[in-house]
Amino acid sequence: MKYFGDPLRYRRRGRMNKNVALNLFRPKEKFLILEITPTETSGLFMSIDEDRNLIFEKLEKKINLKKFFRSPVRKIARGSLEGHYFFKSYRRIMAVADSSLATTIPVPLDLSREERLVNGKITMVEFENLIAQAMTMIFDQCRSEAAHRLNAGDIHTILVSSKASNFKIDNRAVQSPIGCSGKKIALLFELIFTKRELFEELKPLFAAHEGFFFAESPQVRLSSLARFRPLPLALIIADDEAASLFVLTKAPGGHAVLYREKFAWSFSLIFDAVCRDFHVSPAAARELYAAYCANAMSDPAAHVFKKTIQPAMDAFFDAVKRSKIGGSVYVNAPYGMPFEMPFRAAGTAFEHLPITAILADFNFSVDMKAFASHPGALFRYFIPFLEAYFDKSNSAINNKLRKRLHWLAQ
Repeated sequence: MKYFGDPLRYRRRGRMNKNVALNLFRPKEKFLILEITPTETSGLFMSIDEDRNLIFEKLEKKINLKKFFRSPVRKIARGSLEGHYFFKSYRRIMAVADSSLATTIPVPLDLSREERLVNGKITMVEFENLIAQAMTMIFDQCRSEAAHRLNAGDIHTILVSSKASNFKIDNRAVQSPIGCSGKKIALLFELIFTKRELFEELKPLFAAHEGFFFAESPQVRLSSLARFRPLPLALIIADDEAASLFVLTKAPGGHAVLYREKFAWSFSLIFDAVCRDFHVSPAAARELYAAYCANAMSDPAAHVFKKTIQPAMDAFFDAVKRSKIGGSVYVNAPYGMPFEMPFRAAGTAFEHLPITAILADFNFSVDMKAFASHPGALFRYFIPFLEAYFDKSNSAINNKLRKRLHWLAQ
């Protein structure tokens, strides 16, 4: 569908008709998925058409968040007209951050009701009060743990989101405790913290009235994978400088918990070897590696290249063995890996990232050819998008709790 003319032109001339604005300027849904790492912020611009096709628009690297949110056009796009967006280029923004910038603290809570109230139904006010009382006792401990993970001081570790789930009343699972009666309320309360610097950069989004999906990237990715594979699940995220291992497994209470540890390997081992043996620049080493992974080398060249990178791959499998990883293991690497999935090595089962199955589960489709030049982008951007698109944490009960706990986000 094409749109003619400039919608701002009518607004500037004072001739904008509210009904025209609300109906004419409502095309397919548009989104921006931000991936925030210590080295850069990148964003996938995409949209969804009426047939639930996910449409790749562009992948933008090195986004400057401060300049991005100061853009006059984007400020207008976030405006609203009686609760409806009147500028059709408005995009819903979602963000996932590296585990060094954001972390999730899961807190199992057991809340005992007052004796005089146990026969009555639980109200939202009573539930909010119980959560607030619990948080005053545990918040400092949670923030200190988050600060330790993020390598930041407590005062620079900010609570940005919270979510309550896995509700039980007297050991009976319920969708929501509101309106139920009983003596004890059990739930899983997840707190997401980030560093103050990132909080300040994303402040316009955290302050938005329509809500903002923000999550720790490995938590989101493994949660998606858990739809198709039993726990435990492991995810190795590798880049040039370092790699990290994340394991999602069941805690004694039955809920899923994410464990993190360093993984003693990085792509620099591969690229340094290629630079040394082939006498090429780091950029050329990456191009040669990409060609090898794509089977674009001749057999003799591939044989020589494999011999060059084999010590680095041996180091990878040694790190896997030392980590004693169980269950299914997935590797998320920006350059791809030089081996075919699935296979077993070091007693560990490496599997395909089930992108197609995940998309089908959500009843979405995507043109895979659009991502031919962006290896790993489907998993890095679309999977967080799908989790955010169907996120159920924006329920009435969680919205109430966020407002009640807003005083902690300082």
